[in-house]
Amino acid sequence: MTTFIAAGSNSDDRRAHLSSAVKALKQAGYDVTGVSPVYETPAALLYATAKDDWNKPYLNCLIRLETNKNAFELLADLKNIEKNNGRTATKRWAPRPIDLDVIEHNNEHIDTPELCVPHKLCLKRSFVLDPLSFFKTIPPEFLYTKTHQPLVMGILNVTPDSFSDGGQNNRMDVFEKKIALWADHLIPLIDIGAESTRPGASPVNPAEEIQRLQDVFRFLRNYKKTPFSPRFSIDTRHFETAAKALENGFDILNDIHGFDDPEMLALAKEHKDKPCLFTHSRDITAHPLQNTLKIVEQWLEEKINLFEQNGLCLHNMIFDPGIGFGKTACQSLQLLQNLETFHRFGVRLMIGHSRKSFMNVFTNKPPAEKDIETIGLSIKIAEKTDILRVHTPLEHKEALLAAAHLENQFF
Repeated sequence: MTTFIAAGSNSDDRRAHLSSAVKALKQAGYDVTGVSPVYETPAALLYATAKDDWNKPYLNCLIRLETNKNAFELLADLKNIEKNNGRTATKRWAPRPIDLDVIEHNNEHIDTPELCVPHKLCLKRSFVLDPLSFFKTIPPEFLYTKTHQPLVMGILNVTPDSFSDGGQNNRMDVFEKKIALWADHLIPLIDIGAESTRPGASPVNPAEEIQRLQDVFRFLRNYKKTPFSPRFSIDTRHFETAAKALENGFDILNDIHGFDDPEMLALAKEHKDKPCLFTHSRDITAHPLQNTLKIVEQWLEEKINLFEQNGLCLHNMIFDPGIGFGKTACQSLQLLQNLETFHRFGVRLMIGHSRKSFMNVFTNKPPAEKDIETIGLSIKIAEKTDILRVHTPLEHKEALLAAAHLENQFF
C-alpha cells in the first residue's frame, strides 16, 4: 500500500531530524521508496499565538513508502518517531524538531478525530503539495499559487567556453568544493554539461564530451548519496554521453534538442523512471511575435503525443520552453510573461533564463554580471514554474525564502 508522509522540522538541526525520521521508518519495517527534495518555507502561524521567535523557517519533504500496516498503526509509529526525536507537547504550531503527518494512505478515505486521510488541509498547503508534486501530478489550480516554491537547479559546466562560466569548474578540486557547498545547503538539483550551447560555440563530438566528463564520472561513482543528496542532471545532446552518464550515477537526462534524436528517445524509454528535461530549441525568430506562444504550444503538444506513444510517463517529462534558444529577446520575454499557458499540458516546467542575452534589452552588463537581474526575474516567475535552472543557486534559495515571507503565512 502506497503512503505519503509529510515531514517537517524548524528547530535544532533540521536536516538531522528529517534524516532521523527516514531512518526510523526503515527500522520500523517500512519500505521507503522515495524521498522528495527538501523545500525551505516560512512557518505557518496562528494569529492568536504568533510570536517572532516561533517564526522559524521549516525544512519540508515528502516520504513515499510501502506498507501493509493500516493507517492507525502507521499513525502510532509516527507519534513514537516524533517523541524519540525530541518532540514534546507544545502550544499549537510552536517550533518543533519533527512533524510527521499522513497525507495519503492506499487511496483510503478516513475521517475520525484522530486521523483524516487524505489530510484535510493538504490542498491548501504548498509546503505539502510542492514536494508531493515530485511524485505525482498535482492539478495546476492547487499547485501554482502565491505560496508555491520552485526547486532550484544549479548549473555546473565543465566546459572551457560556456558563455559566463567557461573554464571555472574544470579543475576537480573546484568542482568538488562547489558540489559539497551546494549539497550542504540542500540544493536539490545540479545540472552538469561538458559542451557549450552558447551561440557560435564550437560543437563537441561525443568522444570529446565523454573525455571531458571522465573525472566527473569517477567522482559520482564514489559519491555517497543520501535521501537528501542533490540529484545530478546530464546536460547533453548526444545519446552516447547520456548513456554513459546514467551508467556513472547521473539521475536526470537534459536534452536541449527535445529528444528529437530517436536514439536519445530510446534511451529515455529504457530509463523511463528517470526525469527527462526536454527543451524547445527550434529557431522561431522569423515568426511574428504574436505567434510565439502558439508555435511553442503546438510543438509541446506534438512532443507529448510522441512521449505517450512511446510509453513514457508524462510526470517524468519536464518541459523547458527554451528561453534564448532560437528566439528573439521579445519572444523570450513573452514566454516568461505567459508561463501559465503551459500548465494545462500536465508536465512540469523548468526555466533556464540565467544570465542570458535576452536581458540586453534592459541591461548592458556582461553575462557574468547579470545575477541580480536573473534573481529579479526568478522571483517574479517563481509561482508559475517548477524548476529554476540558474548559475547562483545559493543566492536564489535565500532570495526565494525571503520573498516567501511576504505571502500569507498567518492563519
